Amino acid sequence: MLKAIRSGKVSNLLKIVAVAAGIICITGSANAASLTRGTTFNTFVECFNDGVGLVIGQNSTINGWQYAFDSNSDGVNGMWGIGAAAGQRNPYDIFGMAVKETADSIIVVLNGNMPLTGSPEASVASGQIGWGDLFFNLSGQDFASAMNSGDLFGIRFSDVNASGISKLGVYGGVQAKTVTDIKNGYTTAAGGISGYENYVTRLGGTVGYGDLSRSYLGTKDGKFNLNAIASGNFLTDITFLAKGDVTPQLLATGYDTKNLAGAHTIAFKFNQSALSGSTSVPEPSSIISLAAIGLAIACCKQ
Repeated sequence: MLKAIRSGKVSNLLKIVAVAAGIICITGSANAASLTRGTTFNTFVECFNDGVGLVIGQNSTINGWQYAFDSNSDGVNGMWGIGAAAGQRNPYDIFGMAVKETADSIIVVLNGNMPLTGSPEASVASGQIGWGDLFFNLSGQDFASAMNSGDLFGIRFSDVNASGISKLGVYGGVQAKTVTDIKNGYTTAAGGISGYENYVTRLGGTVGYGDLSRSYLGTKDGKFNLNAIASGNFLTDITFLAKGDVTPQLLATGYDTKNLAGAHTIAFKFNQSALSGSTSVPEPSSIISLAAIGLAIACCKQ
């Protein structure tokens, strides 16, 4: 009789452990976020003289990486048009972007001639023109629709740009703005994206945005020029893998340096679970604690 009672208690303990383990597995799935086909990333420099986008699933995957390639003749460079002075590189020329999703992180690479610290320009605010913020959208909507519905994400990765938020990191519920008015760029009055495209065409260049379709950025007046975060809810930090030069840490991810040949490679990663937003499902650590308390109570009653 005593053995049967003890056996029953052990059985109940095992059931408690099994249920806790099951909930932990479910929680892990609930907290994970995945880049579904059609997820769109895009960024422009602060003056809107070039930009690039990447759409998940549009290109083949190489070692887990997806690459998007920008036109090499659409970076507007002031008096040098879409070129540069002899022996110099055009700092406004973006070469492309790459994205990789791992079991727990999303890694982003931006490649071009623009350094992370920007290019000196005495006539503009803060004395430099640099990268704008990076935006991405998992909803399948266009840029404006995603922003209006609260589904636009943004990443501030340069601490010298004119972003509306101060802390580097990933943000949700993002509202975007333009900084072209303080960076001597393609303001709405200058035609925004249409003004930029028309100028590149007049110079004999070819406009390209990597994977990005013009319609994704389209506005009724054709003057889209949003390139910085105005506001958003902080979700998580970013961790840099490269701030200009390719590093062993970046190479260890399987990134291929032959695909993008710009002077500067900027790479960072962030925790993909941050994209899941708020959830009422307890964290695994909380469930483990609750399970441990239950086990302890059950054991004390033996």
